[in-house]
Amino acid sequence: MKAWRRVCLAGLVAPLAVAVQAQQAADTPPRQPAKIFYAPKPIQPAPYMAPMQPLVRLADLKAKRKGQVNWNELVVYDKNNRAEVTSAAPGSKVPRQLHSDAPEYWVVLEGRIRFEIEDPPGKFQIFEAAKGDLVLAPERHLYSLEVIGTEPAIRLAVTLPDTTVVYETRPEHPEKGMEYVPVTLSTGNNPDEVPSDGRPDRLFFNIDELQKEHPGRRSWSELVVRKNRAHANIICGYAADVKHTRGDLGHYHTDFAEIWTIMRGQQSFVIEGLKPFVASEGDVVYAPAKRWHLPEPTGEGMSCRLAMTPYPAGNHLYQPR
Repeated sequence: MKAWRRVCLAGLVAPLAVAVQAQQAADTPPRQPAKIFYAPKPIQPAPYMAPMQPLVRLADLKAKRKGQVNWNELVVYDKNNRAEVTSAAPGSKVPRQLHSDAPEYWVVLEGRIRFEIEDPPGKFQIFEAAKGDLVLAPERHLYSLEVIGTEPAIRLAVTLPDTTVVYETRPEHPEKGMEYVPVTLSTGNNPDEVPSDGRPDRLFFNIDELQKEHPGRRSWSELVVRKNRAHANIICGYAADVKHTRGDLGHYHTDFAEIWTIMRGQQSFVIEGLKPFVASEGDVVYAPAKRWHLPEPTGEGMSCRLAMTPYPAGNHLYQPR
């Protein structure tokens, strides 16, 4: 009898699911076909403004700081992004804090870091992240981190350029010219943030686990950050599968730069005005607004890059075909 009920229930649910999917498809407006427009573009490629560089190699940062364990290097600071590479000794901690209007996310480049992220509000999830893992702290959610193990850890942190840190407890040593005052603050999910499919934020990403979610696929991508002013996408593939089109310049963005860090393997980059180059694990690559750019997997084995832009659905400008 129970089996019969399950069969009957399945028979009722299946048509309902099909009907819901059909209604959702009907409610989704069709994507507009691409049209040809004319966009202003500098004759000379947009310059790199300090501290940005086309390529920041992790090996060069480590050589620069040889003999030091605790150090920080600002690698991107433009109108939309701030990205820092930080090395910290075992046992180093960042106390519980949050950004009221900006998400922050990290890619672990070396070592191991324990992250504590408040989600849902009032409860904390704990993640032990290693090389190549990504962790997200949404805006208005408390977070903390600690370097674990016996080796220093290096992390890439990305957030908005001028976001302010708000602490759970009053710090003992305020910054020069600052004082810490008690305030009330709305925490938890921002009710006006970019809409999603209704599921809670995924806070931890491991490439090997993501690969299992794309069985049989050699090339795949995974959206990992989609907030009001932050967007990041993991893109993985193999050089052997890349199909080259003669004269292809890739794409560019009119009003914002694009940043990448290599999470696995190697990637080749062609950026307007520069000689092609190859970036390896932990390296950071930057393309200013209005410069054509074309990243591709290279080398042996699977290659993954994290592509970062400030808008959840920023427009891409391509050559007409």
